[in-house]
Amino acid sequence: MSKTGRDHITVILATGNRDKVKELRPLLEGISPLIRVSALHELGAEIEIEETEQTLEGNALLKARTIFDLFAERFTFMIALADDTGLEVDSLNGAPGLYSARFAPMPAGQSPSYKDNINHLLHCMSGKADRSARFRSVIAMKGALPSQGGERRFIFEKTADGMVHGTITFEPRGDGGFGYDPLFEVDSTGKTYSEMSIAEKNSISHRSLAVQKAVTTLREMFEIQNILQTTSNTPV
Repeated sequence: MSKTGRDHITVILATGNRDKVKELRPLLEGISPLIRVSALHELGAEIEIEETEQTLEGNALLKARTIFDLFAERFTFMIALADDTGLEVDSLNGAPGLYSARFAPMPAGQSPSYKDNINHLLHCMSGKADRSARFRSVIAMKGALPSQGGERRFIFEKTADGMVHGTITFEPRGDGGFGYDPLFEVDSTGKTYSEMSIAEKNSISHRSLAVQKAVTTLREMFEIQNILQTTSNTPV
C-alpha cells in the first residue's frame, strides 16, 4: 500500500523466518484496530540482513532500522519490529548464543537446517552432566506514529527482552515448534517447546515474554499520542 494509507499503522515483522511470523503475528494483533501486521514476504521483500553486531540487542536494532529505512517512504505510519534470539548453554560457555541459527559447521555458502543445528548441539553436549541453558530474545522496534492524533510523525526506537530457563534434553522430544525447540525442556513445565501447543508456548516463551513487554511499551506510546486502542490484546 502506498503513502495514501494514512488511516492505519503498518507493523512489519522484520524477519524472513516464516515460523517466527506464525508466533509473532497473534501476539501483536489486537493492540489497536488501526494496526495491520505484515511479514516481509507479504510485502514482496525477501531479504536477508547480515547480523554483524556483537549482541542480541545490537542485531535486533540493526534489523529494525534496516527495515524501517526500506519502507519509510512506502508507509506513512509504521513500526518495524525485529528480534534476535540466542540459546545459551552453560556447559558450552554460553554457546551457541549469537550464532544459534548458524551453529552447525557447513560448507561455504550453505546454511545449516534446524536438524543440522540440533545434531551439532547434541554432539557438543555428549558426556556433559550440566545441561542447563536459557533462551533469550530481544525485540527491537523503530517506528513512526501519528503525533497527538495528527499528521506529524513521532519517531521512536525501543527494545524489550525476555528469558526462559531450561535444560537441554538427550534427544529430541515433540513434533511442534522449530529450531532447538525439541531439545529445550522448560524448567517450569517439564516439557520441551516442541511438546507444547502454539498457545501454550506463546504464553511462556522467551520471545512471547519480550513481545508482551513490547506490546506494553506500544500501548503506553499509543496512549501518550492519543492513538485509538482496543481494550484488550485479543486479536480483532
